[in-house]
Amino acid sequence: FLPGASSLVEQLDQQMLVVLRDGRHLVGTLRTFDQFSNMVMEDTSERRILVVTKDEDETICYQTDIKLGLYIVRGDSVVLMGEVDGDEQQLENDGKIRIVSLEEFEQLEEEETKRKEESGEVIDTINWDFDMDLVA
Repeated sequence: FLPGASSLVEQLDQQMLVVLRDGRHLVGTLRTFDQFSNMVMEDTSERRILVVTKDEDETICYQTDIKLGLYIVRGDSVVLMGEVDGDEQQLENDGKIRIVSLEEFEQLEEEETKRKEESGEVIDTINWDFDMDLVA
C-alpha cells in the first residue's frame, strides 16, 4: 500500500473508470499521473448511461460511449476511480445493459424525458455538491 497519489502506480496501463465532479464518467487506459493525481488517459470515452423503467418490475439500462481520445484529467475533479473489465459483450448477453449508438441514446433520452414530464414524475439529475466551492 502506497500513500497519496503514489497509490495509482498499481493502476498504470489498466482500463479505468473515472467519475468526475460534474457527473461525467470517463473510461480509458491510465498512462501517467503526477503528485496532484492529475492523469493522462489514452483511448478515453465518455460513458453515458440511461435507466428506463418500463414497468414496476422491468428496468432497462442503455449505455453509449463517446470517443474522446487522449484526455488529461485534473486530479481535484476526480470523485471516484476504479478498474473496469472490458468485457462489454458479457454485459449485453445478460440483457441488463444494452449498448446503443449515440443517436439512439439521445433519442431514448428525449423519449424518457417526455414520458416523465407527461406522467408528472420527477426527473432525476445527478447533483454533486462538490462544486459548491467554485461558486462565487
